Amino acid sequence: MNNVSCEGGGAAGDTSRRWAIRVARSGLDRAAPVQERVPWRRGGRQAIVRVTHASVGVTDAMAVRGDYLLRPGRGFVPGYDFVGTVQSLPPGGRGRLRIGQRVAGVRPEMGAQASLVRVPPSLLAPLPDRLDSSTAATIPLDAVTAWFALDALALRSGTVLVQGAGGAVGAWAAQLAAARGLTVFGTASPRSRAQAERFASTVFDYRDGGWIDQLLDASGGGVDGVIDHTGDHSLRRVVRPGGRLVRTAFGGAPGAQRAATAAGFLTSSLRRWARPDERICSTPILVATRRERYRQALTGLLAAVDAGQLVPPRPRSWPFDRYAEALAASVQAVAGEKTIIVLPES
Repeated sequence: MNNVSCEGGGAAGDTSRRWAIRVARSGLDRAAPVQERVPWRRGGRQAIVRVTHASVGVTDAMAVRGDYLLRPGRGFVPGYDFVGTVQSLPPGGRGRLRIGQRVAGVRPEMGAQASLVRVPPSLLAPLPDRLDSSTAATIPLDAVTAWFALDALALRSGTVLVQGAGGAVGAWAAQLAAARGLTVFGTASPRSRAQAERFASTVFDYRDGGWIDQLLDASGGGVDGVIDHTGDHSLRRVVRPGGRLVRTAFGGAPGAQRAATAAGFLTSSLRRWARPDERICSTPILVATRRERYRQALTGLLAAVDAGQLVPPRPRSWPFDRYAEALAASVQAVAGEKTIIVLPES
């Protein structure tokens, strides 16, 4: 039995069925879609969105592999963020939104990689008319994560280190930090260095054992804030007194990422009042608990990309029936690219 399946739908406009990726068993190497049929139930207080594009990222690969701390239960549908058109709205939910409108959103419980999703209207942001849907699909989760991480740093001026400044979240964080007037230092591998140098003023090779000393020299003794996705304890050395370290993830080798995240969450939570203090930026939790702030952020990010003020990654689109290949591609994504699946019409 395959661990990933495609739920099959009926005629166009029939919201009783949908197409979706469904994970029945853990294992990245067995992600071969099969077709099955399931009913679709309307939700009285939620909107229904016909998804046209959904992003595929490292968290999806971790979840499919069974190595993600926030992984839903057996038989889940992966994917956090999506772009699509509004098919129905609950009574009283038409103030900001209208039927047929293109929207983007993040589902904090996953489930976005489906042709129809049920979602509270408060999690949806309208797309600018000129913004291409495939490009828009690269934005929500990664850019909102970077936005929340910078918000947690609470810096009005100064310097910031962005770990992985050429990566999916790091490139957004570096751009947003520069837009706020911060001096941005970044790390990158040789593979992603060129992308990182587009957005950070100085980039260090994190594979160089002396890069932290180089950063301390270049920054005059340290930075005011750090955005990190590795959980590296040595980064505390580079934070000036009164500065802050924000963790968006905690690294870990494949097969050990779930444990690394659990340990990292505990350690960072205990260091909230330490020096330097540490904060955790868990976007699914923040989206679920700070909906208005999230929606403002996503709306602003979409507008900034549309206006050319922020540079999104290039979408690399895959058809839905090649999901296994798309999932593998997301793990080995070229710096500056984002894997997107194109959903079929039901």
